[in-house]
Amino acid sequence: MEKASIWVVGDSTLAPFNDYLYYIPRVGYGEELSNYFSATTYNLAVSGASSKDFTTMKNYRTLLEGNDKVPALGNAEGQRFLILGFGHNDEKTEVFRYTNPNGDYRTEGSFAHSLYENYIRIAQERGVTPVICTPIARLTDTNTPDSYNSPGGHIIEEVRIGDTLYQGGDYVKSILNMVSQLQEEGKDIELIDLTAATIKENLAMGEDAQWIHSFTGAKKENEGLAATGLDQTHTNLFGAKLHAWMISTLSEKTAPKLYKYSLHKAKPTCQEFFGQSINNDYKVIEYKAPTKDQIQKAHWPKFTDSDGRVWTCSVFGDIDDASINDENFKVSIADKRITLSALNNKGKIAKKSDGIMFYYTQLPAGTRFTLKAKAKIESFLANDQVSFGLMVRDDLYVDRFVAMTMGDYVAAGMMNQGNIVNYGRKNGVFFGKLRDKTLSIEPGTSIEMEIVASNDGYALTFGDNTDTAGFDYALTSVDPEHIYAGFYAVRNCTIEFSDIHLETR
Repeated sequence: MEKASIWVVGDSTLAPFNDYLYYIPRVGYGEELSNYFSATTYNLAVSGASSKDFTTMKNYRTLLEGNDKVPALGNAEGQRFLILGFGHNDEKTEVFRYTNPNGDYRTEGSFAHSLYENYIRIAQERGVTPVICTPIARLTDTNTPDSYNSPGGHIIEEVRIGDTLYQGGDYVKSILNMVSQLQEEGKDIELIDLTAATIKENLAMGEDAQWIHSFTGAKKENEGLAATGLDQTHTNLFGAKLHAWMISTLSEKTAPKLYKYSLHKAKPTCQEFFGQSINNDYKVIEYKAPTKDQIQKAHWPKFTDSDGRVWTCSVFGDIDDASINDENFKVSIADKRITLSALNNKGKIAKKSDGIMFYYTQLPAGTRFTLKAKAKIESFLANDQVSFGLMVRDDLYVDRFVAMTMGDYVAAGMMNQGNIVNYGRKNGVFFGKLRDKTLSIEPGTSIEMEIVASNDGYALTFGDNTDTAGFDYALTSVDPEHIYAGFYAVRNCTIEFSDIHLETR
């Protein structure tokens, strides 16, 4: 059978992952397309990407220019396709990712315009057939038909944040209308309505719909393990196969060019593929969340911000117990400002371990929120392990030494003497990219910081640097019930935090 060439772009629902510490890891459907089509696929999807900010990423340049592993779009033999799967992150009420669901493909700032100008038009000019997939549904808590008239079905309400208005609307309808308009104009374009198909499948599966999804962790139960930390957005291997199969089947009616390359495989079943979705090397993490009594008895002074929210402090991680004292860690509170001092080489952010002074609040896992603060540097020793900023993490320990690598987190902060900004730990592995421009660490420097938590992950802002790609993992692998959000200082720095606001949605 003749083979096609398929380039794949989109968000985390299509992307590859390396979740080797998850009990049931994430797999995007872009990874399974080659098993359901006679095609060579090039999966360039990036977790956390919208159709807008994907254009700023190296994978977009690879799409247009190619590299030693991926040919440039259109530069391949046989029938060529570009599969697009955006929408989940275009809905985010963040300037750098949001696109407006209203307006047609000629309307600047619209979702349709972003898809057309950045992908569809270019594909058509290069002789490549674009295939637009509407975004897969997010599994809702109730999994009822009405529950998908919501962000679960990619319908959002209007939101105003500060001076910025984010218009609401229906992202699926935006795609359907755009494709219809382009086809009426005689443009070469095909469509797969995955939203409708995945909602239908979720409803048919009922409670079993959860088993096409990823789970971050597991707990011991009877003689086996019970999955914890359901990820209602991302699929596991079985789910990825199911969605790739849907594309191969639905294409018969709405994507006939693509359908010619379908392998016509049977529908994947849970019985056949769910077992393969489980990480057999998973190790149960023994962890107990701090009790209310432990939190209340914390050694450090509590801080009440201007909104009346109380923040509690803990010093924990790779800091020996004898060093967790008032000589090495100091707190000063005045006029709704709080100054943290981490002194005498105590604490660090490093590849293998962390030790931090952290003012936090405990929130239910899955809480959507915006955390903002301003940091003013009073002193900062030039050392690669010195750090400060905002953090959201999976686990918390009350004033104790923890020898092992702790849980996962995201941080709108800086380290490596200002060379690394916005970083995290995922599956226990530290990651953060070097900046072309080093941030100032001079005393007196003030920096605005923000973390926005959405259904699909986190957007981090530190000064002029905003990042989303790669920060779309659920912080539930250690503590499936809670997350811990706050501000921190590490190793030989004194930082004043002010204008601290946490708004939950």
